[in-house]
Amino acid sequence: MNPRTAALGFDPGQAAGHAAFALAAAPLSAHTVMFPLWRVVVRAAVTEAQPYQLIDRYLVRGVGEAGLTGSADLASFLSLDPALVRQALAFLRAVGHVEGEDGSLALTALGRRSLEDRKLYTVELDDRRILRFDGFSSEPLSGAYYHRTGAGLTGEGQQRGAAIPLLFPERFREAAVAELAGLSDRERYNLPLAIKIRDIVGYEVEYLPACVVHVARGPEGARHLVCTRPLRGEHDPRLGAALETSDSALSALMAANEDARSNFDEESGRWLSGKGLSGFRPRRVNGGSPRVGLAADAFRTAGEKGLPPMGSLVVLPSGGLFQLWCEDVQARRRELVRRVEARLDTARSPAAVRTRLGLLVARLEPGPLDDDALCGLAVAEGSRALGDRLRRILSGT
Repeated sequence: MNPRTAALGFDPGQAAGHAAFALAAAPLSAHTVMFPLWRVVVRAAVTEAQPYQLIDRYLVRGVGEAGLTGSADLASFLSLDPALVRQALAFLRAVGHVEGEDGSLALTALGRRSLEDRKLYTVELDDRRILRFDGFSSEPLSGAYYHRTGAGLTGEGQQRGAAIPLLFPERFREAAVAELAGLSDRERYNLPLAIKIRDIVGYEVEYLPACVVHVARGPEGARHLVCTRPLRGEHDPRLGAALETSDSALSALMAANEDARSNFDEESGRWLSGKGLSGFRPRRVNGGSPRVGLAADAFRTAGEKGLPPMGSLVVLPSGGLFQLWCEDVQARRRELVRRVEARLDTARSPAAVRTRLGLLVARLEPGPLDDDALCGLAVAEGSRALGDRLRRILSGT
């Protein structure tokens, strides 16, 4: 497996394809980097809720609603064994719901809140939590970077793919922790409302393998799309915006882009020769990505010299890229039908099928195809069943 693919968890060509066909962002190059994140450890008070035990609930009500202040009065009022009441009161005092001596018992603020909500709230005062922020602007990262990252996060010394360059972080803004705590949507960033941050214990840099796609016209004027495994190879606008605040990161990427341009001819020639296509060279068409035009038969070769599917973007070692193309529009239409059929079972709703079709049309440029033409094309390619099924799905019947 390509070491870049192994580090990323997806092929860089997938990220470039996302930029080109999902975002119409005209990718110019794609670089696998180690993107810096700040891993911040905080000390927090965590409030947890659980159902009341029956006796505890009635004792709290006895103190808070009936105004009973002694264990003997509570035992008599509730017809309970006095020793059991004293034991339960000791527990309620230990969890911070009841205060005062026997005979002057009262509910704490936590006890009153629990009584109102009918939940037993407990507070852990010294819980340690991990929060993550991007390495450039110290903006908080979404829950995806906690729950789906897996082994993708790695310290600098643990990174085995030495050829993957590091982007160095800016200084961490400690105020970012308090800013996160004040957000109305803080739960999106792995900080539930039940957690109250007390102080910062420490912080260190982690590195996340990412593919940075340099584009000519990204969403909202972005020039760099940062694609990551936690977002399944798609771009994270927050990381892209953060990257563009760092002069050092932009300088490193500018140098990488220059390397991609200067090495493009040599690296593309080597890649094509390895596939038995030494007579071909990428050509730029209409200002888009360079293309290598091949006959339809070239895509049927299997084994080590087999090509990625028609329309794929190939990312070279230095980050340059080109598209594998076929000038035969009928061949591209046949490829469209084949790929629709292969993915139909995972996209059965009309909206999902239309999304899939939109991406394939952008990738393969089959010419005008309305629903009737698409279904007719499936039939013409020998799959009446596919044509009928597409018609049913697209019509919503």
